[in-house]
Amino acid sequence: MLSLIVPPLMLGVLHRYPRYDLVFQSVDFHLAIVGIIAACAFLVAIAAALAAQRTNQGALIILAVACLAVGAFMLAHGLTTPGIFGRPMNQWVGRFPVLAIGVFAASLSIAATRPDGRLLTGLAKRPRAVLLTAGATFTLIAVITVAWPAAGIGSRPFPAEGMLSTATLLLAAVALLVAGIVHWWRYRLSSERMQLALVVASWQGSGAALSLELGQQWHLAWWDYHVFLLIGFAAAVYAVAIGSRRRERMQQVWGTVFVSDPLEHIERGYSDALRVLVGAVEARDGYTAGHSARVAELSVRIGQRLALRSTQLRTLAEGAYLHDVGKIGVPDGVLNKPGRLDEDEWAWIRQHPVVGVEIAGRAPSLHGALDMIRHHHERFDGSGYPDRLAGHEIPLLARIVAVADVWDALTSERAYRSAWQPDRALAHLVAARGTHFDPECLDAFTSILGEQHNLLVERSRVWLDQRPLATACHDHPPTAAR
Repeated sequence: MLSLIVPPLMLGVLHRYPRYDLVFQSVDFHLAIVGIIAACAFLVAIAAALAAQRTNQGALIILAVACLAVGAFMLAHGLTTPGIFGRPMNQWVGRFPVLAIGVFAASLSIAATRPDGRLLTGLAKRPRAVLLTAGATFTLIAVITVAWPAAGIGSRPFPAEGMLSTATLLLAAVALLVAGIVHWWRYRLSSERMQLALVVASWQGSGAALSLELGQQWHLAWWDYHVFLLIGFAAAVYAVAIGSRRRERMQQVWGTVFVSDPLEHIERGYSDALRVLVGAVEARDGYTAGHSARVAELSVRIGQRLALRSTQLRTLAEGAYLHDVGKIGVPDGVLNKPGRLDEDEWAWIRQHPVVGVEIAGRAPSLHGALDMIRHHHERFDGSGYPDRLAGHEIPLLARIVAVADVWDALTSERAYRSAWQPDRALAHLVAARGTHFDPECLDAFTSILGEQHNLLVERSRVWLDQRPLATACHDHPPTAAR
């Protein structure tokens, strides 16, 4: 937070009070700081390039290209500074940071597009060729301009250069601000360090663009853009270094950075405790293998349709994934009984949400899931268990999980019955709208199915005419899910 707040605050104060915007001219210090920025950018480029070749992700290739550009152009920026190694006055010293920030902003914007788009898919097919071409191009530009900085257009600005530079920096600032928001949303889903590093790099790049545009050369406000870039790329290097220190593979560090599906980001953030508990439940009951993951996925889709925040989606996924953890305490004879359960056996089943809370409550990292574990069998009309909550007394996330849980239970094979056809299962859920299920949550679910399977929705109406069958499914003991 300090790294995100201090440089912009410094820029704002210096711009508001110009008398404090002092001059500090040191070509040697300038070369040192841009050299460090370039080194950080090159390190991130190498890490992204290695990961791109292993994962075949076009977005990682784009990121590597962007960091190569920043590294080459910032190093050239330092080496073309007038007075360093006898360099004459030239225009390239001012152009290179604009080019570096512009290419970085454009690249992150492209990387944030659909990973299955034509451009990113094409890049993924030829990662080495793309990286070698980009690296050679940037190196050639840097070498030529450093060797002859005042040659040709290096000695004078071209027409409308000032206007073009301003437009580039302003567009880059906006693009990087948006890219940072995208990665912040993904970070809130996954808690991945690399996502947070890209948030810092994006927003610091945006600040660097504004600082470069507003600051006067050799004044503190102008130096501030170097601070922005240094913090941004140092954060990315730190994230890569932490991943390497933990012996994570590069594809683990970078794996879902540019994936657009929120569930993949959430799954990356699942704790070991969560995975172990779910594995224990599913090992007890072969019929429910994969049930927890499917309920989590469908719950997130419903949550997206209800416009939940990213943190809510993450909590929802964890709770849905753990909703049946209390079945660890249910005897095998009850859990896998092929027929109907008697009252004593149902007492065990009704107790599993309470047991689940006792188990998961021991891990502080799982406390957000407790409401869903305890209340996913509550019913909207108050006839559920264990607490007989009704309506909006039931936590929203638990109401969502209830819909996803019953749908997957009905359409999956169980010890006590065969899987239902999807149209029959949908009719069952619709018949229970307002009694078993929250109407808003059920409507979000049916709208998802409606977009994917219009025919399924039509066929389910046939089952709705068979109301005795649908109603019987809600009698005690229920057959929908245990």
